Amino acid sequence: MARSKVPPPLKFDTCATRLKADPSRLSLLLDLIPELRNAVYDPERVRALYVNKQVHTEFLHAAWLLADILTTSLDYDFRHIVTFLNRHNDEEIRALPSMHFPRRRAIIIEIEPGSYGDGMPQYLERWLNRFGHPTKKGAQVHFEYRLRPGYKSDRKVSSKCWRFYMEMIPGRRLEEFKRIIAAVS
Repeated sequence: MARSKVPPPLKFDTCATRLKADPSRLSLLLDLIPELRNAVYDPERVRALYVNKQVHTEFLHAAWLLADILTTSLDYDFRHIVTFLNRHNDEEIRALPSMHFPRRRAIIIEIEPGSYGDGMPQYLERWLNRFGHPTKKGAQVHFEYRLRPGYKSDRKVSSKCWRFYMEMIPGRRLEEFKRIIAAVS
């Protein structure tokens, strides 16, 4: 049986090729009658905005309750995490994993060590002081710390910080400090 000849592929005639061929025509939208053209921009007729808002509100709660939170702390600066905690109400904070009620999800802080002076980095001390006050938002939240991939352990900070460790009163503040030092050593 002989093969039938396949015709050569034709050049597609699309709106885009027609617009390229005639540079004087700016847009096909301008060819529409004014009533249709104005209906495109009428906010009452555009439902995509409402659908987007509805999807956002439906899935925001699920994402807040189920998704892991991963963030990075540059040079032991935890201010963005404090801002995140302060922005949420008490009910949302209770949904986070706590020291007493661990959940499947985790809040992981990757630490990226940087340069600092002789003592403990300033923002690390402020972060630890936050755990000394149980009334602060997020003081009972369970955080996991780890060294950011690609960085070597920071023995310099761990050796300097151990003298602060000796002066600390046992409690949540000391527990957080031990976990941070263990992550970067």
